[in-house]
Amino acid sequence: MTTLMEAQIRTELRTLREQRPAQYGLLDSHLSDVRDGIEACRRNYPSTTQIAAELDDPAITTQMLGNVLSLLARIGVIGIYSDRNNGNRYDLTEYDPIKMQYLSRLLGSDLTA
Repeated sequence: MTTLMEAQIRTELRTLREQRPAQYGLLDSHLSDVRDGIEACRRNYPSTTQIAAELDDPAITTQMLGNVLSLLARIGVIGIYSDRNNGNRYDLTEYDPIKMQYLSRLLGSDLTA
């Protein structure tokens, strides 16, 4: 199961790196901060602003945070509770710390393996 999960995440990251390198770079640069915000958040269905409020000294704007959260939802690390024009609500009841761990590890590796 974990090798399948890892292969799926690796494929998502390769595609993201090839097709949207700026988003890949954003994910790579800010994943640890976003993970900290997700894990500190006590709400089940927070907005981007509510997750941002959990960060002590964010080096990421709320817009960039929203982009990373959307990527995490696409990869399956978290869910989206409501998808709206003026701001999503994320479903943290679907947060998968194992997928987050694989994602963190794969971002720091060679994705060609």
